[in-house]
Amino acid sequence: MTQYMPQYPPPGPGYYPPPPPPQNGFGTAGFVLGLIGLLFSFIPLIGVNAWPLVLLALVFAGLGLSRVRSGRATNKGLTIAGLVCAVIGLLICLLYAAAFSAAVSNVETSAPRATTAYDAQPDSAVATPAGIGDEVQDGSFAFTVTDVKSGVQALGESFLRREAQGEYVLVHVTVRNTGTEAATFLGANQTLLDAQGREFEADSSAAMMNVPDSESFFTPINPGNSVEGVLVFDVPEGLSPAAIELHESMFSGGALVSLAR
Repeated sequence: MTQYMPQYPPPGPGYYPPPPPPQNGFGTAGFVLGLIGLLFSFIPLIGVNAWPLVLLALVFAGLGLSRVRSGRATNKGLTIAGLVCAVIGLLICLLYAAAFSAAVSNVETSAPRATTAYDAQPDSAVATPAGIGDEVQDGSFAFTVTDVKSGVQALGESFLRREAQGEYVLVHVTVRNTGTEAATFLGANQTLLDAQGREFEADSSAAMMNVPDSESFFTPINPGNSVEGVLVFDVPEGLSPAAIELHESMFSGGALVSLAR
């Protein structure tokens, strides 16, 4: 039996297909993220961390505005509002970051360093500091500087080779725990000084990656035990290290050792 499909007349001359639905997703997302980021930016402490929201809002609002201009979206007002919220929120985040950075800088520069025998005093009042081979005490750690090597241009070999910005100074030190509890030796707590009193931080990552058995990155030491550590400092070329401040922790007073030979 033969079946016939129904025949429909062709559309008239005035027929047009319905327009596609508007693509308002990006603009709406930009507004929501921008508004949340703006609200968070006014909250102390949290405001510093609101920048990912406002950056995402800028991206989504920008894409949404592009769709509005091409006629694919209809939420122009909402998109522009999201863009404005994101810009204001970003400016507030930048102000928070600048204020926080300035506050930290002021604290670091105003905080007095632990007074040591190496600080500027009349020559008659300066006690002779310990030297290489002498044992000094700070907290539960007894330190003995055993050797100093200057003028090292690079550390490591092959793909692990690391060039100094200036030159490396390697300070060999024995650390002994004289306390009753385990304590951790950190190279980052140690400070190298030159004759002008300038301070240089230890390059713990270079010591860990390029100096075998440096034992100065993060080394727990049990009571009565000792380790042989190597502290690495990146200093200007030609600099002669004058002294080193050795610390049990970042909060301890420190013990000064002269590196003059």
